[in-house]
Amino acid sequence: MNSAERYFVTAEERGELGHAFLLEGEDQALLTATARRTAQRVLCEKGTACGTCESCRAVLSGNHPDIITVSHEKPDTLSVSEIRHQLVDDIEIRPYRSARKIYIVPDAGKMNPQAQNAILKTLEEPPAYGMIFLLADNRNRFLPTVLSRLVTLRCEEEGGSEELTENAGRERLLQLLGHLRAADASELARAASDLKADGMQAEEALELMTLLLRDMMVIKAEAGTKLRVPEAETLLSGFADRLSWAEADRCFTSLQEAKARLKANGNADVTIEVFLLQLRELLRKA
Repeated sequence: MNSAERYFVTAEERGELGHAFLLEGEDQALLTATARRTAQRVLCEKGTACGTCESCRAVLSGNHPDIITVSHEKPDTLSVSEIRHQLVDDIEIRPYRSARKIYIVPDAGKMNPQAQNAILKTLEEPPAYGMIFLLADNRNRFLPTVLSRLVTLRCEEEGGSEELTENAGRERLLQLLGHLRAADASELARAASDLKADGMQAEEALELMTLLLRDMMVIKAEAGTKLRVPEAETLLSGFADRLSWAEADRCFTSLQEAKARLKANGNADVTIEVFLLQLRELLRKA
């Protein structure tokens, strides 16, 4: 959980959750995952992103009618007509099944001035059920009048490593992921010890998985951002094609759960095995 997510959890617990946010950061995949996980928690029938209630299942399947992702046709521009049609006009329609209706706007910094002006009134006076996430790499892309109506949160992965030591374990993990759908339980059970024998500890394996999943989301979003593990592009393109956005989000959730178990002194071998089993099942279902 990054600092932006902690803000949302705390604000919701205090009953102080606002309605319009700018998530700022260079990692589009992380911004999207943060917005979607927050949306799941807000809409969850138990208020915890339980993953089992009807609302959570709809979010994870990518079919929740009250989460709207705003798209744009031109690669460099989010136009006024797109903002009006997909957000400004649509938000006047009440939620279909939940108490809230949530809009996620990737590449929000590509809104031209006309689009930004068109969204002003909605940001200032949204319906009580409305909630808006603008995702962008730099707050300076927005008009001051827009920024004044947003809660701006810097969103960065915490505790991760930008670069990992090159060792045989890195190649072994990539090879395992390459045939993960067909891997049997015994291979996954010994994965951590095999990686360790090749010089990669469990913590390093999970950090490499963080970079790999981040790259997968970049490929899926067609963000044009430099990959952290470029040699895995073909592998990750296959993952991106196979997994839905909801399934990709679930990969991140499983990874965070694995990191938490390891931090709590959980068994390293079992932690890696369980994570790989969860990832394998997501890939098999896709």
